[in-house]
Amino acid sequence: MSDDCVAPSESAADLLRALRRLHAEGKVAIRVEAKRLNHLDSPVAVEADSNIWIYGFLAAAAAVWWRWGLGPAAAALAIGVVAYLTLGKAYIHRRIERRVKQQALEDLETWRKLWRFPGLTLAATGDATVPGCASPDGNWMGFVRALR
Repeated sequence: MSDDCVAPSESAADLLRALRRLHAEGKVAIRVEAKRLNHLDSPVAVEADSNIWIYGFLAAAAAVWWRWGLGPAAAALAIGVVAYLTLGKAYIHRRIERRVKQQALEDLETWRKLWRFPGLTLAATGDATVPGCASPDGNWMGFVRALR
């Protein structure tokens, strides 16, 4: 069943509002695999999140090179790469999770675009009889209907 197959009494917008409410009440957990959603076409990925880290460390390495030379600049760049791969990636993942919960749950068009990417899983926290639903193949509207 696709997103477009909606019962006449409830629209996709109604179901997204219900999902937002169920999530706020703690009845639905939204698991986000930020690594899969950090894609150029993803509506919750912002390239600037990565660029700010990369440009910052390049500028720092250039300043070190200018002041102390190539060896210390290479060390500064190596430290920057390690910091990006640990702290930077964690920062980017938190930002993507925040955008999913603050932006995508607020706008049906953004939610539909986001649901086309793998990396989202809806899980009922208090009802073991309702199976989880994962993007892009899962039917999020059917999941919300089952919980209502």
